[in-house]
Amino acid sequence: MPASHRLPLSWLLEAASPPIQYRALAEAAPESARDPERLAALKTAATEWKVGQAIARKQRDTGLWGANLLAPGPQKAYGWKEPGTVFQYRHLLELGWSADQRCFRIADRLLFRLLSRDEDPALLVEFQRPAKADPGLAAWARRIGREAAGACLARAGHVEDPRLRGTAHRVASDISNYLRSDLAAKPFKKASGKTVLDPLAYPPTVFAVELLAFLPTVQRERAGFMERLGQ
Repeated sequence: MPASHRLPLSWLLEAASPPIQYRALAEAAPESARDPERLAALKTAATEWKVGQAIARKQRDTGLWGANLLAPGPQKAYGWKEPGTVFQYRHLLELGWSADQRCFRIADRLLFRLLSRDEDPALLVEFQRPAKADPGLAAWARRIGREAAGACLARAGHVEDPRLRGTAHRVASDISNYLRSDLAAKPFKKASGKTVLDPLAYPPTVFAVELLAFLPTVQRERAGFMERLGQ
Protein backbone atom coordinates (compact mmCIF):
# COMPACT_ATOMS: atom_id res chain seq x y z
CA MET A 1 0.00 0.00 0.00
CA PRO A 2 1.34 3.47 -0.81
CA ALA A 3 2.29 5.65 2.14
CA SER A 4 0.64 8.72 0.64
CA HIS A 5 -2.09 9.62 -1.84
CA ARG A 6 -2.69 12.60 -4.10
CA LEU A 7 -5.98 14.38 -3.38
CA PRO A 8 -7.56 16.09 -6.42
CA LEU A 9 -9.01 18.79 -4.17
CA SER A 10 -9.54 21.50 -6.79
CA TRP A 11 -11.42 19.05 -9.03
CA LEU A 12 -13.55 17.76 -6.12
CA LEU A 13 -14.47 21.31 -5.13
CA GLU A 14 -15.72 21.90 -8.67
CA ALA A 15 -17.37 18.58 -9.54
CA ALA A 16 -18.36 16.69 -6.38
CA SER A 17 -21.56 16.87 -4.35
CA PRO A 18 -21.60 19.20 -1.30
CA PRO A 19 -21.00 16.39 1.26
CA ILE A 20 -17.92 15.12 -0.62
CA GLN A 21 -16.62 18.67 -1.03
CA TYR A 22 -17.05 19.32 2.69
CA ARG A 23 -15.49 16.06 3.86
CA ALA A 24 -12.61 16.31 1.39
CA LEU A 25 -11.70 19.74 2.74
CA ALA A 26 -12.44 18.99 6.41
CA GLU A 27 -10.95 15.50 6.67
CA ALA A 28 -8.52 14.85 3.83
CA ALA A 29 -7.00 18.17 2.81
CA PRO A 30 -3.97 19.56 4.69
CA GLU A 31 -4.77 22.17 7.33
CA SER A 32 -3.10 24.86 5.28
CA ALA A 33 -5.79 24.40 2.60
CA ARG A 34 -8.74 24.69 4.99
CA ASP A 35 -10.12 28.19 4.64
CA PRO A 36 -12.46 28.59 7.66
CA GLU A 37 -15.11 30.58 5.79
CA ARG A 38 -15.23 28.14 2.89
CA LEU A 39 -15.30 25.20 5.28
CA ALA A 40 -18.27 26.70 7.16
CA ALA A 41 -20.12 27.37 3.90
CA LEU A 42 -19.52 23.82 2.68
CA LYS A 43 -20.71 22.38 5.99
CA THR A 44 -23.95 24.32 5.67
CA ALA A 45 -24.33 23.20 2.04
CA ALA A 46 -23.76 19.56 3.03
CA THR A 47 -26.39 19.74 5.77
CA GLU A 48 -28.89 21.42 3.44
CA TRP A 49 -28.29 18.99 0.56
CA LYS A 50 -31.59 17.46 -0.54
CA VAL A 51 -30.56 13.81 -0.06
CA GLY A 52 -29.79 14.26 3.63
CA GLN A 53 -32.85 16.42 4.19
CA ALA A 54 -35.05 13.73 2.65
CA ILE A 55 -33.58 11.12 5.01
CA ALA A 56 -34.05 13.34 8.07
CA ARG A 57 -37.72 14.00 7.22
CA LYS A 58 -38.48 10.27 7.26
CA GLN A 59 -37.36 9.80 10.87
CA ARG A 60 -40.12 9.01 13.34
CA ASP A 61 -40.56 10.59 16.79
CA THR A 62 -39.31 7.33 18.32
CA GLY A 63 -35.92 7.90 16.67
CA LEU A 64 -36.48 5.07 14.20
CA TRP A 65 -36.40 5.11 10.44
CA GLY A 66 -38.67 2.68 8.60
CA ALA A 67 -39.99 1.16 11.87
CA ASN A 68 -36.96 -1.13 11.94
CA LEU A 69 -33.33 -1.23 12.97
CA LEU A 70 -31.34 -3.37 10.56
CA ALA A 71 -32.91 -3.22 7.07
CA PRO A 72 -30.18 -2.29 4.55
CA GLY A 73 -32.85 -1.38 2.00
CA PRO A 74 -36.39 -2.10 0.79
CA GLN A 75 -37.34 -5.77 0.59
CA LYS A 76 -40.93 -6.97 0.20
CA ALA A 77 -40.34 -10.40 1.74
CA TYR A 78 -39.55 -8.81 5.11
CA GLY A 79 -41.92 -5.86 4.84
CA TRP A 80 -39.08 -3.35 4.56
CA LYS A 81 -40.16 -0.28 2.62
CA GLU A 82 -36.96 1.70 3.19
CA PRO A 83 -33.55 1.40 4.88
CA GLY A 84 -33.67 1.03 8.64
CA THR A 85 -32.32 3.15 11.45
CA VAL A 86 -28.73 1.91 11.53
CA PHE A 87 -28.18 2.53 7.82
CA GLN A 88 -29.94 5.90 7.70
CA TYR A 89 -28.07 7.12 10.80
CA ARG A 90 -24.72 6.15 9.28
CA HIS A 91 -25.73 7.61 5.91
CA LEU A 92 -26.32 11.04 7.45
CA LEU A 93 -22.93 10.91 9.17
CA GLU A 94 -21.31 9.99 5.87
CA LEU A 95 -23.05 12.98 4.27
CA GLY A 96 -21.16 15.25 6.65
CA TRP A 97 -23.93 15.94 9.17
CA SER A 98 -22.77 16.91 12.67
CA ALA A 99 -23.58 14.43 15.41
CA ASP A 100 -25.25 17.21 17.43
CA GLN A 101 -28.11 17.55 14.92
CA ARG A 102 -31.63 16.92 16.31
CA CYS A 103 -32.13 13.70 14.32
CA PHE A 104 -29.09 12.15 15.99
CA ARG A 105 -30.08 13.30 19.47
CA ILE A 106 -33.48 11.63 19.06
CA ALA A 107 -31.96 8.41 17.69
CA ASP A 108 -29.24 8.34 20.36
CA ARG A 109 -31.80 7.91 23.13
CA LEU A 110 -32.93 4.67 21.50
CA LEU A 111 -29.40 3.52 20.62
CA PHE A 112 -28.11 3.96 24.16
CA ARG A 113 -31.08 1.95 25.46
CA LEU A 114 -30.13 -0.82 23.04
CA LEU A 115 -26.67 -0.95 24.65
CA SER A 116 -28.24 -1.77 28.00
CA ARG A 117 -29.63 -5.07 29.22
CA ASP A 118 -33.15 -3.59 29.16
CA GLU A 119 -35.63 -6.40 28.46
CA ASP A 120 -38.31 -4.07 27.08
CA PRO A 121 -39.88 -5.97 24.12
CA ALA A 122 -40.06 -2.71 22.16
CA LEU A 123 -36.25 -2.77 21.91
CA LEU A 124 -36.50 -5.87 19.72
CA VAL A 125 -37.93 -3.48 17.10
CA GLU A 126 -38.68 -5.48 13.91
CA PHE A 127 -38.09 -8.79 15.72
CA GLN A 128 -40.62 -8.08 18.48
CA ARG A 129 -43.43 -10.23 17.06
CA PRO A 130 -41.47 -13.32 15.88
CA ALA A 131 -39.32 -13.30 19.04
CA LYS A 132 -42.38 -13.84 21.27
CA ALA A 133 -42.32 -17.57 20.47
CA ASP A 134 -38.56 -17.89 19.94
CA PRO A 135 -36.28 -17.00 22.89
CA GLY A 136 -33.22 -17.82 20.78
CA LEU A 137 -34.23 -15.26 18.17
CA ALA A 138 -34.88 -12.72 20.91
CA ALA A 139 -31.38 -13.24 22.35
CA TRP A 140 -29.81 -12.92 18.90
CA ALA A 141 -31.83 -9.77 18.09
CA ARG A 142 -30.76 -8.09 21.33
CA ARG A 143 -27.12 -8.97 20.70
CA ILE A 144 -27.06 -7.78 17.10
CA GLY A 145 -29.03 -4.68 18.12
CA ARG A 146 -26.38 -3.80 20.74
CA GLU A 147 -23.59 -4.25 18.21
CA ALA A 148 -25.36 -2.17 15.56
CA ALA A 149 -26.21 0.59 18.04
CA GLY A 150 -22.62 0.60 19.27
CA ALA A 151 -21.29 0.90 15.71
CA CYS A 152 -23.51 3.95 15.10
CA LEU A 153 -22.59 5.67 18.36
CA ALA A 154 -18.88 5.02 17.91
CA ARG A 155 -18.99 6.45 14.38
CA ALA A 156 -20.85 9.50 15.75
CA GLY A 157 -17.96 10.21 18.12
CA HIS A 158 -19.20 8.97 21.53
CA VAL A 159 -15.86 7.20 21.96
CA GLU A 160 -15.33 8.05 25.64
CA ASP A 161 -18.85 7.19 26.81
CA PRO A 162 -18.50 4.42 29.43
CA ARG A 163 -21.64 2.67 28.20
CA LEU A 164 -20.18 2.38 24.71
CA ARG A 165 -16.76 1.31 25.95
CA GLY A 166 -18.37 -1.30 28.19
CA THR A 167 -20.32 -2.68 25.24
CA ALA A 168 -17.17 -2.81 23.12
CA HIS A 169 -15.31 -4.74 25.81
CA ARG A 170 -18.19 -7.21 26.18
CA VAL A 171 -18.31 -7.74 22.43
CA ALA A 172 -14.54 -8.19 22.29
CA SER A 173 -14.63 -10.73 25.14
CA ASP A 174 -17.44 -12.75 23.55
CA ILE A 175 -15.71 -12.85 20.17
CA SER A 176 -12.36 -13.65 21.83
CA ASN A 177 -13.86 -16.60 23.69
CA TYR A 178 -15.39 -17.84 20.45
CA LEU A 179 -12.11 -17.54 18.53
CA ARG A 180 -10.34 -19.55 21.24
CA SER A 181 -13.00 -22.28 21.26
CA ASP A 182 -13.25 -25.49 19.25
CA LEU A 183 -16.48 -24.12 17.79
CA ALA A 184 -14.53 -21.59 15.71
CA ALA A 185 -13.18 -24.42 13.53
CA LYS A 186 -16.67 -25.80 12.87
CA PRO A 187 -19.33 -23.16 13.58
CA PHE A 188 -22.17 -24.75 11.58
CA LYS A 189 -24.55 -27.57 12.46
CA LYS A 190 -27.50 -29.46 10.97
CA ALA A 191 -30.98 -28.57 12.20
CA SER A 192 -34.28 -29.68 10.62
CA GLY A 193 -32.49 -30.66 7.44
CA LYS A 194 -30.71 -27.32 7.09
CA THR A 195 -27.18 -26.13 7.77
CA VAL A 196 -27.30 -23.29 10.31
CA LEU A 197 -24.90 -21.34 12.47
CA ASP A 198 -24.55 -22.95 15.90
CA PRO A 199 -26.48 -20.81 18.45
CA LEU A 200 -23.40 -20.82 20.69
CA ALA A 201 -21.15 -19.41 17.96
CA TYR A 202 -20.17 -15.75 18.24
CA PRO A 203 -18.34 -14.83 15.03
CA PRO A 204 -17.46 -11.17 14.47
CA THR A 205 -20.20 -9.31 12.61
CA VAL A 206 -19.75 -6.27 10.40
CA PHE A 207 -21.25 -4.17 13.21
CA ALA A 208 -18.81 -5.55 15.81
CA VAL A 209 -15.85 -4.81 13.55
CA GLU A 210 -17.11 -1.28 12.86
CA LEU A 211 -17.67 -0.66 16.58
CA LEU A 212 -14.07 -1.62 17.36
CA ALA A 213 -12.69 0.26 14.34
CA PHE A 214 -13.91 3.59 15.74
CA LEU A 215 -12.61 2.97 19.29
CA PRO A 216 -8.79 3.24 19.21
CA THR A 217 -8.58 3.23 23.02
CA VAL A 218 -10.29 -0.16 23.19
CA GLN A 219 -8.03 -1.40 20.39
CA ARG A 220 -4.98 -0.53 22.51
CA GLU A 221 -6.48 -2.04 25.65
CA ARG A 222 -7.33 -5.26 23.79
CA ALA A 223 -4.26 -5.42 21.56
CA GLY A 224 -3.89 -9.20 21.82
CA PHE A 225 -7.49 -9.77 20.84
CA MET A 226 -7.22 -7.31 17.92
CA GLU A 227 -4.26 -9.29 16.61
CA ARG A 228 -6.23 -12.56 16.77
CA LEU A 229 -9.22 -10.89 15.12
CA GLY A 230 -7.04 -9.62 12.29
CA GLN A 231 -5.63 -13.08 11.70
